[in-house]
Amino acid sequence: MNICILITCAYLFNLIFKYTLQQASWNVRQIALVAIFISSGWLTMFFGVRISEHMLFDLRALPLIFGTLFFRKYSLLLIIGLGIALARYTITGISPQAFTGSMNILLLSFLAAFLVALYQKRNWSYKKKALISILSINTLQVIGIASFGAVKTSVYLATVGIYTYPTGLILSAFFVFIIRDFYSEQLQANKIRNMNIILRKQTKQLLESKRELEQQAHQLTLTSTYKSQFIANMSHEFKTPLNCIIVLSELIREHDDPANYQEINEYAGIIHTSGNELLFMLNSVLDLSKIEAGKMDIVWQPVVMEELVYYIRQQFQPLADAQKLRFDITAAPDVPAMIRMDAQKLNQILRNLLMNAIKFTEQGSIKLEVEVRPHSDASANWIVFTVEDTGIGIASDKQQLIFEAFQQGDGASNRKYGGTGLGLSISLQLAKLLGGTLSLQSEKDQGSRFSLSLPLHEWDAQMEEAEE
Repeated sequence: MNICILITCAYLFNLIFKYTLQQASWNVRQIALVAIFISSGWLTMFFGVRISEHMLFDLRALPLIFGTLFFRKYSLLLIIGLGIALARYTITGISPQAFTGSMNILLLSFLAAFLVALYQKRNWSYKKKALISILSINTLQVIGIASFGAVKTSVYLATVGIYTYPTGLILSAFFVFIIRDFYSEQLQANKIRNMNIILRKQTKQLLESKRELEQQAHQLTLTSTYKSQFIANMSHEFKTPLNCIIVLSELIREHDDPANYQEINEYAGIIHTSGNELLFMLNSVLDLSKIEAGKMDIVWQPVVMEELVYYIRQQFQPLADAQKLRFDITAAPDVPAMIRMDAQKLNQILRNLLMNAIKFTEQGSIKLEVEVRPHSDASANWIVFTVEDTGIGIASDKQQLIFEAFQQGDGASNRKYGGTGLGLSISLQLAKLLGGTLSLQSEKDQGSRFSLSLPLHEWDAQMEEAEE
């Protein structure tokens, strides 16, 4: 009757686990298995063969045998053994027999944990692992009962052990055979779980790759659009000075009155201006190509700040006056008289910033400020050139765009202010080449503030001798 009850419980356990816990998470299934195995251990002891308080035969080792086949963590076998050992006291209460029985169970759990660790290192079949677990755990159980049981060793081995040992082996094998289907399903579930994990990782990688490809495709589309606009803009910019040169050259060639030098000089002046515009645009394209190719060299030389300020004022004051704009230049008292810098590139950046400020400011003022600021590294300082205007300003969604090559706030070929759209891009690249940064603060219709920050290197006589 007891054997029939255990068979029925094993079958019910198989069905319940298969149809209720199979879809649960891995951790939930592990916890459920541990609880079921402890309950099974208690059940085998409760229906075991005993005389009074003396337990003569039960299948308490069976959950541990199952555990060696199902679990991959030896710690779970120790938990199961501890649970069954504590459950032993609920059957006969606290007694010497219960104590020796619980110690025997703990000893079996240590053996089961050792077997799990061994199976992890050996790629053995289910049959081989089951045979080893059945023989070793049942043998140790008989040895434990014979050594520490309530019945004398000689009496136990002669009258009990010779029957219970083979019976335990046969029943253990029988139950292991019954549970083999469940084991196979567990293996299949583990394989599916591992495959799902791999598939999820691969799917995530594919999605990330897809996003990267989409971003690259979007960037390529933007680049293509920018360059198409640039070509259209350049065609428009080149057309005006070229037409002037062609038409005025034709007028000079066909001029009938050689004495009218004033008109001819005016034509020549317009041709000269148009030629300079073409040269400036071509130089911008060449500068950008040199920077992108990494062929732009830095020439370190002394820059006298007073001369730099004087040169900028002489160059841009007439342009500001022509548009009735106030033009101020201020330098902080702690700005060194002479710095070590690539003068040509510094002038080019400042020229681009000031030309834009004048171009995009219809009324108000233009201001250039020079000051020294501490760097995040306390041992270094930066020299900062700030160009501030009261012009049209730049909308927040266009502020990053204007630093891209071939771009302006207005990309159309008939845009109001003209230009190639390369000035700020070249300025940013030159600032990085000099080890600095170019930043912008602006609001639409509220003016703009460009700050060129460069590492400060003061020039002295010793440095000049070293350069020579």
